[in-house]
Amino acid sequence: MAQNTTKKKLNPEIKEIDIGTRELRTIKVYPLSANDQFQLANRLINSIDELSSVSDFKTNEEAIGFMENLITENLQVILEYAVDEEERPSFDEMTNNQIYEIANAVFEVNYEGFIKNFKNLFNRAAGLMGEAQMQQALQNQKQPLKR
Repeated sequence: MAQNTTKKKLNPEIKEIDIGTRELRTIKVYPLSANDQFQLANRLINSIDELSSVSDFKTNEEAIGFMENLITENLQVILEYAVDEEERPSFDEMTNNQIYEIANAVFEVNYEGFIKNFKNLFNRAAGLMGEAQMQQALQNQKQPLKR
């Protein structure tokens, strides 16, 4: 009998999070692909822009309703990107803390290191090029990234 000696490597960036209001179950939150990461970032930036442009709420209820809708829509998208469909939790089975844990895991794995690494890279490049040249190069690159 031939043995299969191929070992699969699991991505160490996969996070396991317990969710549930009465009984807990564990879901896996996966890292995003670079494309999904950029798409999600653009969506969140657009949502923040929308929030800042709609500052004239007539009532507190309007403001709360807008924020609830904004969070619900964006969290659903985050879950679609980062959690397998068969494991994806509904809002009925998550607490606010568990929602935070999912959002935090997505941020830590996909954005925190990315931001730190590119800030470090920028500082290293600025040191080599000179800060004035680097800022001029950035001013010349005011075009959005193609995705």
